[in-house]
Formats: sequence, structure tokens, C-alpha cells
Amino acid sequence: MQTQLGRPKDLEKRQQILTAAKCIFLKCGYHGSSMNQIAQEAAVTKLTIYNHFQDKANLFVCAIEQTCEESIRARTLKLDANSDFKKEFIHACELALNVINLPEAIKLELLLLELAAEQSPLAEQFYNASHLRMNAVWENFFQQAIDLGFIRDENLKTLNLLILSLLLGMRHHEVLLGIRAVPNQEEKRQIVLDSIDLFLMKYSPLSRY
Repeated sequence: MQTQLGRPKDLEKRQQILTAAKCIFLKCGYHGSSMNQIAQEAAVTKLTIYNHFQDKANLFVCAIEQTCEESIRARTLKLDANSDFKKEFIHACELALNVINLPEAIKLELLLLELAAEQSPLAEQFYNASHLRMNAVWENFFQQAIDLGFIRDENLKTLNLLILSLLLGMRHHEVLLGIRAVPNQEEKRQIVLDSIDLFLMKYSPLSRY
């Protein structure tokens, strides 16, 4: 999180600004958003925004970090020796697909691509707050699974790349391009089951592959 400057701030007012900023950035993109719009949405003055966040870039990063953290915190992926691993794995994958296909998440992904296309330094900060944080959640889940003997030992990044490739693949690119609808609950369930079956063919302790 970016360091905040100046005197202690009113946390309620700060949250009001962040909520408004998230709304405007997702609706208008980074360059299409102005501090005037955000101030109007938050019902504060521009000076108040600058008192809480030194500039638009810092406000953007803080708003995106909070949005991503709210989604990630909702995911509890804990295993123990008595866990039904496949059931927990299905639950984890369903949570991931539900979060990834939220309208807000799709807008965030498009916004990241927009920033990356213009080689904006904000793209890396955005990526660290969203994708890297989500990767860390998955890697923690797989480390638990390895430690408990539910799957064979493997590099965590390799496991993470495989499951996300299986869950998303070309389908998600088409969703982002607007040429495929977001999968419904039945479709998501089938995607998850197929992905896990393929994953466990390779990494189940009983697998010969």
C-alpha cells in the first residue's frame, strides 16, 4: 500500500473516497476518470481527496488494492488431515471462477490490459495487488495439499499455472473480448470438475504419470 502523507485522516472519509474512486475507475478507465468526477461521486472537495491521497495515481493504486484484497479475503482455503481434498479443491476452484467472472473483476482485467498496452508503471502495481496476491493464495493451498500428502510434490508456481490454465484457458480470453458470455453456474461447475480431473491425473499421489 502506498504511504499516506500529511496529518492523520478521517478514516470514514477516506473510505468514502476509495469507494467513489473504484466506481469511477471501473466505469471510465484510468485516463477517462478525473479527480472532479471522483470528488463529485464521493461528495467531497478535490482538496479533501488530495489531503488523503497525494495524486490520482496513488488514489488509483489504493482503490485497486482494496478491491482486490476484499475479494481475496473472502476465500478461506484451509486443509487438515481429515479434509476431503477433492471436495475442498472443487470449492477453491468454484470460488476462483466466481470471483474472476464478477463484472467488477472483468472490468479490472480490461483496465489492467489498457495500462499494460501503454507500458504504464501502474500496470505492475496493479498486477502485484491482484494477480500476485491471488497466486499466493493458490500456492499456500497447494503447499498445504503437498504437506498433507493429497498431491505429489511439485514446484508451486507450476501447480498454480496449471490449474489457472485449465480453469480459464481460451474461454476467459473470449469473455474479455466480449465474444463469449460469462459461464453460468452449471457451466462453471463442469469446467471445475473437468479441470480437477485433469490436474489429478498428473498430481494425485496414486498417479503413474
